[in-house]
Amino acid sequence: MIVVTCGAEVARNTKRTEIYYILAFGALTVIINAFVFPTAQVEAFGENYGRFSGFYLNPNLAGSICLIGFAISFSISRSNLRLIGQFIFTLAGILTFSRTFIVVWVLINFFAILQNKKNILLPLVGLSVLILVFTFSDNLTLNTKRFSALKSVFGDEQVHTKTIKEDSRDKTWALYFDMIMDKPLLGNGYLKLSTKYRGLPGVHNSFLMIWGEAGIIPFILMLGIYSYLLAKSFAIFKTRPELFYISLVLFLALMTGHGYFSNFHTVFLSMFVFFELLRNKDSVKRKNIDDKNLLTEKSLNT
Repeated sequence: MIVVTCGAEVARNTKRTEIYYILAFGALTVIINAFVFPTAQVEAFGENYGRFSGFYLNPNLAGSICLIGFAISFSISRSNLRLIGQFIFTLAGILTFSRTFIVVWVLINFFAILQNKKNILLPLVGLSVLILVFTFSDNLTLNTKRFSALKSVFGDEQVHTKTIKEDSRDKTWALYFDMIMDKPLLGNGYLKLSTKYRGLPGVHNSFLMIWGEAGIIPFILMLGIYSYLLAKSFAIFKTRPELFYISLVLFLALMTGHGYFSNFHTVFLSMFVFFELLRNKDSVKRKNIDDKNLLTEKSLNT
């Protein structure tokens, strides 16, 4: 209810640097979890879990938080502060062993290099993080299967494609297609796709969750909202790349998780991007008016 009643006003008055610092602190808790308290999750997940999440408890959620922080880092003007943050978010994200984090991190780097050729050195941050993790791997309690798969990508041994594809999201989505198509107009009801129901693991896709639980109209609205954020942020990609990166992370995170209505950071950051887009639109409009007035003044003087 706090998000619903106060979130928009807070998002409107929140600065990018404030979110950046908060998320950097959260990412540091993931690193501390891995290096200082590596067995903190043994009781809940078992000895061989080896995925770290800090204060976020869920490594997939922690991975998306690190991606958001990494995205916002491109708006930080101070180069040393930006690089430190990018290193922290990359290291913490790798330690979550989230496959989504790795894929989206590479995707953001690709767009960043397209946006500015100076970002060509950015993959060196990821390389330095991997060297650090590989160096201290013997002293860390890492997820054996996922770490071996990650190491195989950069080593001489055969890539562990089975581990990489294990429990892939498309297979999870497929389990729910019949259930969604059974009641496509009005849905199956609250929590039917987002909890373990009839032996199913949860849909792990917020768009499909909304369609399967509430029907086609809320699904279209949801898809329209995030398509709008993506399209509008891409339109100003050259000047405000971080808004496109955040929108991209949110969109892809919604396709891999079903915690939209319980992980409030997604809703809050969506509002933040929306208000930033409005603010940018207003500033462009004011600039055009000022330019027009200046031209009118010059013509009158001549």
